[in-house]
Amino acid sequence: MARLLNGKTIRVHRIRGMRFRVSAKEVSRKLPKLIDSLQPKLVLSLGLAPGRTDITVERVATNVADFSIPDASRHKPVDAPIDPTGPPAYFATIPIKRVVRALLSNGIPASVSNTAGTYLCNFIMYTSLNHIAKNGIDAKAGFIHVPHLPSQAAEKYLKDRTQSPSMSLETMLKGIEIAIKTSLP
Repeated sequence: MARLLNGKTIRVHRIRGMRFRVSAKEVSRKLPKLIDSLQPKLVLSLGLAPGRTDITVERVATNVADFSIPDASRHKPVDAPIDPTGPPAYFATIPIKRVVRALLSNGIPASVSNTAGTYLCNFIMYTSLNHIAKNGIDAKAGFIHVPHLPSQAAEKYLKDRTQSPSMSLETMLKGIEIAIKTSLP
């Protein structure tokens, strides 16, 4: 989705779709620099949530990294703070309920989620909100989880005979564009 959204203009804002490895080290090193260089009005991160049936807009990011599996850099923190000097949590600054209502009004299944987990999705959400807050940057930030693509759900079924909900790429892209429009001034 980052590749497909990159370069699009929504309202008067040019979208920069960036991809990160599933690595806390990479997110910590690159995301703050990217925010500083782009000076965006919105930082909207996306992540895959296998098993979710809809697009879920995250409410809160907590200052804890507690990875059940190692990330791509083989990092596996347990009960570690993301920022030892940061607050315990941040609420998303995007209008989460308005985003969900806009998605639902456009026929796209959506809901609010009250936890981004304790893996990289939470890590990137906390990192962006923390950097924006600590540096007084005039930007909104949030995180959205998306379900499997149909091809991913099929692959999972072939691998372990487990069914997984899915959503088409077209629907997800439309949903993320609506979320961006709803979150931008």
